[in-house]
Amino acid sequence: MTGSSVAVKASNPTAVLDAYPVTRRFVDVGGRRLHGRIMGAGPPALFLHSSPANSSFVLPEMAAVADRFTCFAFDTPGFGLSDPLPGETLTVADLADALADTLAAIAMPPCPVFGCHTGAAIALELGVRHPDRVTGLMLDALSCFTAEEAAALEAGYFTKLPLDPLGGHFSAIWTRFRDQSIWFPWFARDPAHVNESDLTSPAATNRWVTMFFDARDTYVPAYRAAIGYRDGPEALRHLTVPIVLTAIESDMLYPHLDRVKPSGENQRIVLVGDSVPARRALTAKTLDAFRGSGAAPVLRAAMASSDRVVRQFVDVGGGQLLVRSLGDRELPPLLLIHDLPGAGGQSERRMRELARDQFVVAFDLPGCGESTPLDRTALGDVADRLWDGLTELGLSRVTLAGIGFGSSLAVEMAARAPERAVSLLLDGLLLPDPDERQALAGSYAPSVAVEPDGSHWFRTWQMIRDMGVWWPWFTPTRAALRRAPAEFGADALHRRTCETLRQPNGWAAAVAAALDADSAARLATLRIAVTFVDGSANPLATAYGQRARDLFPQAEWRVLGEV
Repeated sequence: MTGSSVAVKASNPTAVLDAYPVTRRFVDVGGRRLHGRIMGAGPPALFLHSSPANSSFVLPEMAAVADRFTCFAFDTPGFGLSDPLPGETLTVADLADALADTLAAIAMPPCPVFGCHTGAAIALELGVRHPDRVTGLMLDALSCFTAEEAAALEAGYFTKLPLDPLGGHFSAIWTRFRDQSIWFPWFARDPAHVNESDLTSPAATNRWVTMFFDARDTYVPAYRAAIGYRDGPEALRHLTVPIVLTAIESDMLYPHLDRVKPSGENQRIVLVGDSVPARRALTAKTLDAFRGSGAAPVLRAAMASSDRVVRQFVDVGGGQLLVRSLGDRELPPLLLIHDLPGAGGQSERRMRELARDQFVVAFDLPGCGESTPLDRTALGDVADRLWDGLTELGLSRVTLAGIGFGSSLAVEMAARAPERAVSLLLDGLLLPDPDERQALAGSYAPSVAVEPDGSHWFRTWQMIRDMGVWWPWFTPTRAALRRAPAEFGADALHRRTCETLRQPNGWAAAVAAALDADSAARLATLRIAVTFVDGSANPLATAYGQRARDLFPQAEWRVLGEV
């Protein structure tokens, strides 16, 4: 291996991350929504992630320089929360052009760019095709596969794995990413392809599985383009901006450094041994050398009418809430509060039903899905956080609609700000007697730990599935059979499992808050119209529907289509 070497001291990414919290935003580009993460202060620097990861993968690199750069990282189209590019066949040039469009849309000045694996290839093409956007490149592990290697990888990497209605796909995907730590490629399980590195930790494997599930349906075109990218040496000959290339020795692409042929004094390979801190320190030093002079753009959340569900992040009290919106902004607003476990994604079908004559918004509750958790988790604290989110969106008075456990929060919000609550629409409401309350508090939301064999994925899937069979789900007896319709489709169960495990123990705090509150007493004090969904199959509706009729005879009961 040729190239100069470096041994330098890296900054502490964790400490910097505490000092410069991450802000998340969506950007509209050509009818597509691109999701990104931003942190730091100073002129801008751009970070491009590997596949099948997302922008969270480069947060440690961003943290290492956040004290002197405003760091931007976007999910590559088709990964994370970013919409894919159209078409099943893409090139790295297509991805670079799409990135250039994104930079133009946010008025990003020329800046240094860091790229890792797939991100390195995109960064190189960006530098060649759009040099006016780049002050310099720092590439970590640029791939230079031969035609034969690329063909072999494509044959094994992109085999479709359909969702198993019985949950078996969780074991298959866990094993696939665990194997990726042992062999490269992961499907070549023989001594010649063993990785010279330690087995990845269960937490790291879990992270890869989570990122893969985010992109399961859309990652192939961009990832295939990266694996098939063999233009690196030619691109270097046409590159006019300075570049530094590196890779740690245990990286599966480290041998590819020998295939890179720098041309000119502005192109260097720098060796860092097998030290991740040294690589990050080199990245910081290189980005400093390539620093631009323009100011970082400021990205703000905006809400508008849309005939499709649109996601964005709103800033509230030192954190962020992910919010979905749908419908005509001029129509009366309705806040839809999702059930537990899960997040707002499971409510999108209900959003479509309600958006015919209302503007519907739905947050991921704090500590659920993509929303920042709260330090204090009493139901009133959660209610205040959602009111803050609505204020940031410019929504003063709203109809409050709750599904299952979300109904307790709708009632609490109305009680804490009655002047802002137009009416209540409740699909089920938690109304347990003291014994039921105690049993639910002890068993309804079990703690989840990442298991070395990945079994926490299947256990969570099975728990959610059982919620459709028994009430409560942890009492699998004949007497507890619900005998009500439930969603057992693989797609819906998989999505709810993924939403739940994004913050695996966050929903437990929300359930505990609902159980600590007396929603019946709160609802009895309200002087607004209350409507219960009649004929609902929600577990709380079937468990406590008659109790709700007895306690609130003045409430309306209407089937959802009539609401």
